[in-house]
Amino acid sequence: MPSVWSRRGFLAITAGVALTAACGPRPGEVASDGSVTVRHVFGETRIPAPPTRVVSAGLTEQDDLLAVGVVPIAVTEWFGGEQFAVWPWARPRLGDAQPVVLSLDDGIQVDRIAELSPDLIVATNAGLDRGTYERLSQIAPTIAQSGRDAFFEPWRDQATIIGQAVFKNEEMQQVIADVEERFAAVDRAHGEFAGKTVLLLEGRLDDGQIRPLTPRWRSDFLTAMGFSVPDHTDPQAADVLIWTTETDEDRAALEADPTVAPHLRRSVFTDRELAAAIAFGSPLSYPVVADRLPPLIAPVLG
Repeated sequence: MPSVWSRRGFLAITAGVALTAACGPRPGEVASDGSVTVRHVFGETRIPAPPTRVVSAGLTEQDDLLAVGVVPIAVTEWFGGEQFAVWPWARPRLGDAQPVVLSLDDGIQVDRIAELSPDLIVATNAGLDRGTYERLSQIAPTIAQSGRDAFFEPWRDQATIIGQAVFKNEEMQQVIADVEERFAAVDRAHGEFAGKTVLLLEGRLDDGQIRPLTPRWRSDFLTAMGFSVPDHTDPQAADVLIWTTETDEDRAALEADPTVAPHLRRSVFTDRELAAAIAFGSPLSYPVVADRLPPLIAPVLG
């Protein structure tokens, strides 16, 4: 055996190493050792095996987990006071489980989470900072936001990273595709929506001002249904105004307000569950929106 490698042999070996690296597992793909690695704003997290004790540490992650059959041992309350912080569209998937309900009122409850002995912490919608991420990572593999927003990044991004982390990547991609098809079906069924301008608005005025529901991606489902969503919030220029009201009192206050009164003929008001489904913007809440919102809009355009 030669004591010194030839240049050709060295190049062949390094090329082979590079090829192996290039062909390594993609994010969410199961590696040869049975693990999955997920990328997020703070780097990468390796999950050694399919998790069985998952904590949902952010505001809406429970929906993404339940969408692929993963029942969390703990969830986080956002609003509404629903039992186990799970809304009706997702509750059947909870079964008999009774997850612990956490709160973000004073930040992520790191010590309480540690007491639960999780094997995965999902915190994609928890406003996670690096310090808290590192503390959580000492407890269990932790998944942070992908980097765009600390809270409420686009729903597909959140669903995708969670699906990868729980070894359900392909299943989650199908769930996402099914939701997209639900909105596409609305577009096909309602030709009258095509090109009409619609504004998605908060259910209350803010110091007398009409405010759009944010972030911007929350209106994406409307364009998927055929509507046009303008950048401005001038109600006079919109064909339909969707007010995400939660109570009869909220609706009555809007109807009585002189700012809103001239636009009532073009206004649609949601109820509590529909407003929450729009706000959650999840793979489980969006089918509720696709089913219930179009019948409210169609008469306004008729």
